[in-house]
Amino acid sequence: MEIQFLAEENIPEELRKAMDAIDHVAFAADQDDPELAGIQWSSHEWMAVGLIDGKPVTQLCLTRREIRVGDEMVWVAGVGGVATHPDWQKRGLASQLLRATQPFIRDEMRVPFGLLICAEATRPLYEHAGWQRVSQRLYYIQEAQRRHLDTQVLILTVTEHPWINGEIDVCGLPW
Repeated sequence: MEIQFLAEENIPEELRKAMDAIDHVAFAADQDDPELAGIQWSSHEWMAVGLIDGKPVTQLCLTRREIRVGDEMVWVAGVGGVATHPDWQKRGLASQLLRATQPFIRDEMRVPFGLLICAEATRPLYEHAGWQRVSQRLYYIQEAQRRHLDTQVLILTVTEHPWINGEIDVCGLPW
């Protein structure tokens, strides 16, 4: 699998349409989840895409953000929109993409941690790729209101800096 990291503004329209199609089929069930209803999601800065024979089959979004953990501010790479087309699932492609993203987070985004949220059912996928659960609640801001999500919050440490325990607020829209 070929892996590319693309800045949002550099994604060709044809590739964007193909990735939107993967999103549509991968996240169709989420549209009926009452916990996720009405949430606005932040825009992303980067996309990582896995291609087989030039065709996108797996992807994820990346956003660089300073968040609050307890009483401290911490820079993270927010990882979201992890999706693999159903025809290509159960082959380890998302795990391969997640592992390839680690040096990008450290070297290109220059942050000490990745942070993502996921459902309990998908947590083993991320743990297998080296992510660790740090919370079951995440706070965010939408329409000038502080809200929370009861979900799995996982981090990936990509430098020697240890994670700080405490309440997590992404200081804006979730990703």
